[in-house]
Amino acid sequence: MARRVLGAFAVTVTAALATLALTGTAQAHTPVVNKGCDEKAGKSWFTVSLKDYGKDKDNTLVVKIDGVEAFKTTFKGKLGEQKFERDGNVKHTYEATITAYDDLKFERGWSKVETRTTEACVKTPPTKPSETTSTKPTTTAPEVPSSSAEVPPSSTPAAPGGSAPEPPLAATGASPMWLLLSGLGLVGAGAGTLLFLRRRSA
Repeated sequence: MARRVLGAFAVTVTAALATLALTGTAQAHTPVVNKGCDEKAGKSWFTVSLKDYGKDKDNTLVVKIDGVEAFKTTFKGKLGEQKFERDGNVKHTYEATITAYDDLKFERGWSKVETRTTEACVKTPPTKPSETTSTKPTTTAPEVPSSSAEVPPSSTPAAPGGSAPEPPLAATGASPMWLLLSGLGLVGAGAGTLLFLRRRSA
């Protein structure tokens, strides 16, 4: 009976020690992953550091940003902080895949994928309202007729050659024929008087 009790106790202790050993080993593989935003620099950031990993072989770290591989390295034991930055005006997804050489199938919890997302975190300053133009009424000077304004055409047509036509003679009511006959009469009277005076002197 005592042997059975001792045997059961030994099995229990052994199982407990094994569990503690496994737990301690699992906890020893420590990834430290953080994210944030630097508004002053206008950047979102992602950091990862690793410690207490196996030293016998290479462990691997792969970082993808927005689905695109941005970094890959191997390390033994530990890896110092690696920092990645992107434009803080848009959303970004950071993914760190840590592969421990003693957990290649991701079954023991030492190999894992750590994913972090940063939202658009840069605050855009409000735009200043545009200055309004003055609303004071403006006075406009009255329009002055231009000296080159067109002068209405004269009702009298221009004479050929560009000279202005002479004004017509005033109508007196006398016939031109009577004037001609009167002139001839005066010339005849003068001629007769001249002949008379010559005969008298002879």
